[in-house]
Amino acid sequence: MQVETVNLTQKDRKAVLAQMIEKGGGNLTKCIQCGACASVCPVAITGLPLYCKRLFRFLQTGHLEEILDDASSWACVACNRCTEICPRGVDPFHVVFAFRRIQAQELAIPASATTSLMNFYTTGHAVYGDASELRQKVGLDPVPPSTLKYPEALKELQTLLDESPMAELGLF
Repeated sequence: MQVETVNLTQKDRKAVLAQMIEKGGGNLTKCIQCGACASVCPVAITGLPLYCKRLFRFLQTGHLEEILDDASSWACVACNRCTEICPRGVDPFHVVFAFRRIQAQELAIPASATTSLMNFYTTGHAVYGDASELRQKVGLDPVPPSTLKYPEALKELQTLLDESPMAELGLF
């Protein structure tokens, strides 16, 4: 197997980092590739190829085009474990979502993510299941303090999405 060499300039790296900063992932430059985020990431555990640590390395080195169509970032469940464990304050959650914004801007949203986006618009949750019994068993209110409990918040969310570039995708 022959490995193709990709020559990147400092300009390429700076352009990708500038995009990440613009989209909310500015702390990417703090990442030292320690792997703490990957050690707790559900995306990494599932074996998807572009979990947080690998995504960050591609972005830090300016390899945006090579990863733009990868669906791994859309598997992020926003659990924030990565942010809690990061020793450098990278805030991986925001970096991943900044990359998603770039993907959305480039219309590089995988088909597997469209259902989650439509669920998010209609319920306020990308992944939704009835957990009311489980919540009661552990002493929580059966209805979580989210758009499920506050329908006015769902209307606000829908208004924001309707006025965002995401609306141009025609998913909702």
